[in-house]
Amino acid sequence: MLTVDDYEQIRRKHLIDGMSQRAIAREMGLARNTVAKAITQAVPSGYQLTKPRPKPAIDPVKAIIDAWLEEDRRKPRKQRHTAQRIYERLRDEYDFGGAATTVRRYVRQVKRYGQEVFMPLAFEPGEEAQVDWHEGWVEENGVERKVQFFCMRLCYSKASFVWPYERATLEAFLDGHVRAFEFFGGIPRRLAYDNLKSAVIQVLDGHERKLNLKFRELRSWYLFDTRFCNVARGNEKGDVENLAKRSERTYLTPIPAIGHLSELGPLLLTGCQKDLELPGPRPHQDKTRRELLEEERRSFLPLQEKPFEACTRRSTFVDKRSLIQVDTNRYSAPVRWAHHPVLIQSFVDRIELWCEQERVATHTRCYKKGQFRLEPFHYLMLLKTKPGSLDNARAFKGQPWGEDFDRLRRELEYRYDGEGTRKFIDVLLLFGQYPEKDVKQAVTLCVRRRAFSDEAILGVLRNEPVSPSRRLDLSHRPELCQVGDGIRSARVYDPLVSGEEVAA
Repeated sequence: MLTVDDYEQIRRKHLIDGMSQRAIAREMGLARNTVAKAITQAVPSGYQLTKPRPKPAIDPVKAIIDAWLEEDRRKPRKQRHTAQRIYERLRDEYDFGGAATTVRRYVRQVKRYGQEVFMPLAFEPGEEAQVDWHEGWVEENGVERKVQFFCMRLCYSKASFVWPYERATLEAFLDGHVRAFEFFGGIPRRLAYDNLKSAVIQVLDGHERKLNLKFRELRSWYLFDTRFCNVARGNEKGDVENLAKRSERTYLTPIPAIGHLSELGPLLLTGCQKDLELPGPRPHQDKTRRELLEEERRSFLPLQEKPFEACTRRSTFVDKRSLIQVDTNRYSAPVRWAHHPVLIQSFVDRIELWCEQERVATHTRCYKKGQFRLEPFHYLMLLKTKPGSLDNARAFKGQPWGEDFDRLRRELEYRYDGEGTRKFIDVLLLFGQYPEKDVKQAVTLCVRRRAFSDEAILGVLRNEPVSPSRRLDLSHRPELCQVGDGIRSARVYDPLVSGEEVAA
């Protein structure tokens, strides 16, 4: 086969020296067709097959292998054929006589040629943001545990938002949107999701989706459009997938050590703010992501004056123990509302109970299982009719009122025998008549004075107000604010020395 140097020599002899093709062929010992080809082509074209080489070993079983690989696309990833398994099946079931390397080579070729081809995408400012969840580990009070992270990334500027949650609940999903919109300073015109349960109840034909009611309320509140990826096609929202990886490898590496999960959110926002100083994506590398975000804000939908209330609501009844259940945990309501209908509002951080349009209780939300969150004051009125439950009531365990109350009870029961417990309950019932802080201060004062009686505590509350008196506010009566202090100068008596009459 002729080289590039041979082609150059032939072309020089013919095009520069003027030799004929016949003379060149005679001088170099080449065929005239070869010389003619070299003159018309600057470089050798190389060897080209006119048709593929036959592969007698693999050709008869190609269709079988292709069918198995196509069927694998619908099977679990860990239960798909390997090249070695395909070779073993061909050998055992079809008397295949070729080598395992032949099968591996063909399988590798089929998988390479069958890989998905992607379309390069470009987004306009404010056009789309992508949303997803990812998991990560944190060290809370010396114990490593898993936490869920809500992620949103803008497709034009690549500005990012990440916030931690105990669990990927519907309430957390809604709360993440509200926080992200406030962080970006506006609302992208379209949001892209995979088919996560917080938004999608059922995947219908094509791009149709049956959506969760609360998600529809969120969309109606902020008026953004939605785009849902095809099933098992997370690559259709690659921007937020990359954000999840960056969050794990940058924001959460090394594993952050915190005292409480509430400390982690501000740390993540600091990382998101630092990322805004990075160069923008192509073709906007000459600007920072912060500058591109400012461009996007001009195209955002405006924020509502009032943010969306990120909670779920459920109506039920307060049970006979004055409890309601959320997930696997139970929360107390005042016994006044036992057996009454109640509206439960579940937020990320709290549970609110509403009866007859009145908020009757608020509890910090618990994410452990099988827990009780009981407010002792909810059950105090029940002591009037059930005084014997004072020692064993779950709500009263663990010194809920403090050590001074325990000392008061011991002294009352020692001094008044059987009436001591009743007197202590009468003290507890004062919480229903006076502010909690005042009752606790009155008990502390009486214990310090060794005045161990319910009458003494009631006397303090009535006659010795423990709350400092406030100064009278006369800002709405400016004419009264000009009144003097009533002190007259002694100079008014000077005329008496000269015998003059003094004005009253």
